[in-house]
Amino acid sequence: MQQVSEGIQQEPKTRAQSLVPSAPGLPGHVNALDGYRGFAVLAVITGHYLSHQGLGKFALATSAAWTGVDAFLVLSAYLITSILYRQRGSDRFFQRFYTRRALRLFPLYYFIVLLTLALTPILHIHWRLGHIPFFLYATNIVLPWDQSLGGLGPLNFHHLWTLALEEQFYLVWPWFVGSRLSRAALIRVCWIGIVVAFFLRVYMVHYDLNGWVIYQSLPTRMDSLLVGALLALSPLPSVRTCWIGVLGGLACFLAVILHGHTIFFTSPEMMTVGYSAVALLYVSLLALALHRGTLLQRLLTTGWLRQYGKYSYGLYLWHYIFFGQVLEFEQWMATVVPVPAVASLLSFAICLSIATLIAVLSYHFIEAPFLRLKRRYES
Repeated sequence: MQQVSEGIQQEPKTRAQSLVPSAPGLPGHVNALDGYRGFAVLAVITGHYLSHQGLGKFALATSAAWTGVDAFLVLSAYLITSILYRQRGSDRFFQRFYTRRALRLFPLYYFIVLLTLALTPILHIHWRLGHIPFFLYATNIVLPWDQSLGGLGPLNFHHLWTLALEEQFYLVWPWFVGSRLSRAALIRVCWIGIVVAFFLRVYMVHYDLNGWVIYQSLPTRMDSLLVGALLALSPLPSVRTCWIGVLGGLACFLAVILHGHTIFFTSPEMMTVGYSAVALLYVSLLALALHRGTLLQRLLTTGWLRQYGKYSYGLYLWHYIFFGQVLEFEQWMATVVPVPAVASLLSFAICLSIATLIAVLSYHFIEAPFLRLKRRYES
C-alpha cells in the first residue's frame, strides 16, 4: 500500500526521476513523492478513522478515501519500475531487488504477525487453516471468500490484502523489466495488462461473481500498478496533459458515483469503470507532482506531509489493526461530547495521533536498522 511499502528511504536517482530536477540538498530524491505518499496514507486513515456523525456532506468525500490505496499502488509501481529499468542488465539484478524488498517489508510485517501469534493466549485468538496465507503474503487469496479471517481476536488484519497484492505483482514484474524486452515492448505489456484488467472486471461483474475477489485480486486490480509502471517507462507528460488526465479521471469517477448512487468500492459501476477512473486520476496527479513549480508539487513538498510519507508504511500497517478499538472510542466520545461534529473530529485527531506515535516508534526501532542494510544492495 508506496506507497504502502516502498520508497520511504531515498533511492538512487532513476531514469524517470531524472526527468525532474533534484530537490536542493537531496540529490536524486523527489520531495513531492514523499508528500504524495503522505497524502495517500492520510486519505486511507481518514476513511477508516473519521466518523460521519455530524459531518453532513463532508462525510461523502471521506467515503472516497478508500482510493488512497490506489494512490499507493500507482506510486509503488512508478518508483520500482524506475529503479528496475535503470538497473536492468546489472550484476545480481534480481538478488539485489528481492533482498532490498525483503529488508523493506518483512521486518515490520512479520514482527506484527509474530507478535499477534505470541499474544494468542492473552487475546484469545482462534487461528484457522485459512490464516496460513497471512504468513505468505497471500491474504488477498483467502479474504474474498471468508472475510471473517481478517479478524484475529480484538485485532483487525483485513488491510493486509493490499500488501499481498503488491508482492504478487513484484514476483512477476521484475522478470519483465529485467528481460531483453525493449522499452517500447514493456510499454505495450503495460497497456495490454491495463486493458485485460478492465475487461476481466466487466466479465466478472456481468456474471455477478464475488465482488471482493474483483476488488482484492491482482488480475483485476493490476491496472493501478501498471499505469504507474507506464509512467516510469514513458516520457513525462506535459502539465496540460496531466491536468486533462486529472479532470478526466475525476469527472469519470463522479459520473460513476452519480450513476450507481453509491461510492462503495464493490458496486458494479465502481468495479468496472470506477477503478479505471481512479487509476487515471492518481497517475495523472503523480505525473503533475513530478513537474517542478506546479501548485501540487509545492503542496506535496510541505514538511508535515513529507513526514507522514516517511512513516507511511508503519502507519498503514498499524492503524487498521486497532480499528475495532477506534470505533469503540468514537462511540464513547459521542456520549461525552454533545456536538456530533466536534466529537467526530476530536476522536479522529486523538486516534490519528496515537497511530502516528506507534508508527514513528516502530520506524526507528524496527524498520530503520533494516533500511540501513539496504544501502549494501544499491548497486
